[in-house]
Amino acid sequence: MNEDMHGAALIDRVIERVREQGWPTCDAPDLDEPVPLAPEVLDRLRLPGGRPLPPSLRRWLAFDGSWLADVGWYEDPAEPVLGDRGLGATAEWMYGSCGGMAALFGDFEELLPAVCLPLVGGSDSRRLLYLGSPDSTGEYPVLVTDIDDLPYVAVMYPGLDVYLADLADVLDLDFDTYTSLAEDPEYAARMAEHAENTGLGPDGLEFHELGLSD
Repeated sequence: MNEDMHGAALIDRVIERVREQGWPTCDAPDLDEPVPLAPEVLDRLRLPGGRPLPPSLRRWLAFDGSWLADVGWYEDPAEPVLGDRGLGATAEWMYGSCGGMAALFGDFEELLPAVCLPLVGGSDSRRLLYLGSPDSTGEYPVLVTDIDDLPYVAVMYPGLDVYLADLADVLDLDFDTYTSLAEDPEYAARMAEHAENTGLGPDGLEFHELGLSD
């Protein structure tokens, strides 16, 4: 494993790029002036259930707490309180009036019961951080949801680290499909951990594969 391609070390590269050039996509809110979390606030902040922050999130928040507030994680960037929405409510919030099928993502919650935090990116699809089980590096998976045909959920990134690096164009990743990183030499092992931990498998699941549709 190349340590510079994972966790806090990769986020350092993201921070450097964003400082110099900003985000290269209109999907991401602008970050004009970073608002670092105070060290004592960062030390207090926990995931639901009292779990520690993943290394990528801790490093990012030490740089800035405002961007994730703009994305919809919390209201106060100086004193973040992470949300408690599940997959169904998060999907409905992300898709809004554009996603008539978004409510069906609630049926995935028997398989994916943990808290979800929204992220940016996609048209018929949306991304979110799923706070289920961490991988061996302490990172949580970024899932993709899609409503182009039937509601679909898959592991798209092995963590916030790789998601942010892709968003910032720090990494040159090949996405022929949503789950292409399952075959990436650097990230395949972490992707496999999340595919097993979530029960989504390497290819993700469509709504009808849950056995819940009529």
